[in-house]
Amino acid sequence: MTDSRQRARRLAEDLERDAAKYPEQRAEILIEAAREWSQAGEPDRALRIYEGIIASEGDEDAQFATVEKISLLNDLGRADEAEAEITRLSRTSVHPGPAELVAEFLEAQGRLEEALTWFNIACRDLMADDGELAEAKLFARPELRGRQRVRQKLGLPPDAVDLHTEDEQAEMAELFERAAAPSQPNAGSFFVRADVERAFAEGLVHGTAPTEASGYFRDVERDWRASMDEIGASKLRILPTMVDDLLKYANDHDRDPKDQQTRADHLMDRLREGAPTRDWPPERNAPCWCDSGRKYKKCCGSPTNR
Repeated sequence: MTDSRQRARRLAEDLERDAAKYPEQRAEILIEAAREWSQAGEPDRALRIYEGIIASEGDEDAQFATVEKISLLNDLGRADEAEAEITRLSRTSVHPGPAELVAEFLEAQGRLEEALTWFNIACRDLMADDGELAEAKLFARPELRGRQRVRQKLGLPPDAVDLHTEDEQAEMAELFERAAAPSQPNAGSFFVRADVERAFAEGLVHGTAPTEASGYFRDVERDWRASMDEIGASKLRILPTMVDDLLKYANDHDRDPKDQQTRADHLMDRLREGAPTRDWPPERNAPCWCDSGRKYKKCCGSPTNR
């Protein structure tokens, strides 16, 4: 067994244990475990986990598991079974998150008409009966952008929802430009994957995350999303941080490395020095910011992590 498969197997086993420890997050943790079993070369075990969630969990969790099952079946060359799952899912009242993932799956296959149908399902709660955008909406929901993107690919003229999405994207771009100004940067930092265990051991991680990488990155993603929702922005500059660098900064400035203000000042100091940063969130098909090796939409950007 290769090193990468061994790591995936160990992580899958850890996640299954975590699922028992945290019953309120059982389904989403098991979905992560199933992904790791697939990476470990055990797709049948992953499929059994998905099927167990579909049979026993609540409506939305079961739908997310179904979408993951569809993707895995397709990767295994079992396209007919994947299609059967799509048909079965279409006969239910599909939640926006799972519907968006099915739409992206179909879009990636070039099945644009079907993808548009599923994006419309994903946007259903955002649209009034007359097809206009409802008053109650979330800022720049990704399914709106997906719907607009597929309509453009199909050569359809922009409708009122597309025009609204364009306006929201322009507003977000303006907010990002203002946020990226040196006087008020929207920025965050995270410990690199190789240092997460040590960061916990040194007491540098705040909050209630399990003391392992998947739980740490899951909580960081959620914290960033909450912060961005609060200030109405859409992008962060994120700084990969080494434990040794933070400890050196704290020592040089006679500061407590466990103090959150020390962490914030370290971040701003490194930004002023021009340290390399990344944009968050990445594109859904781009590598995940946490360096797991998976696509963002299959890792920290999964709707199950929101």
